[in-house]
Amino acid sequence: MKEVQKVYTPMIWADRHWVGLAIDFRAGHVDILDLLPSLYDEEDVQRFLRPILQMLPYLIRYLVKNNSRDLSPFTCQRRTGTYENTRSGDCGPVCAKFMELHLFGDPYPHMSGLTDGMVDKFRQQYAMEAYKTIVLPSYY
Repeated sequence: MKEVQKVYTPMIWADRHWVGLAIDFRAGHVDILDLLPSLYDEEDVQRFLRPILQMLPYLIRYLVKNNSRDLSPFTCQRRTGTYENTRSGDCGPVCAKFMELHLFGDPYPHMSGLTDGMVDKFRQQYAMEAYKTIVLPSYY
């Protein structure tokens, strides 16, 4: 808990929609970075996250020695006012970008200032990074 206070992870909902999770261990809270909040209502969001929210305090208690945190479930909230992407196939790269922006305090262009053109550019960047990391080394 001293060295790691926040963890970022992607999560897929109903095998069709990626979101980013920013899990703050100290606050006991999860920020949901969702690029298409109209796809699922709050009841669905709670259903998707309930097991995680209930499990995290027990996991922390098990892993962290001298932990005084109680075992009440974490809370969660969707981040509002972010870029919304209705195009199919963009949720994975955009959720990765949201997590990156959140990590750095949401600098310019901010999660709300992204455009479809920007999404196209960082999709290309992610593809090239994956190619350099995975494909090229397999030839050497």
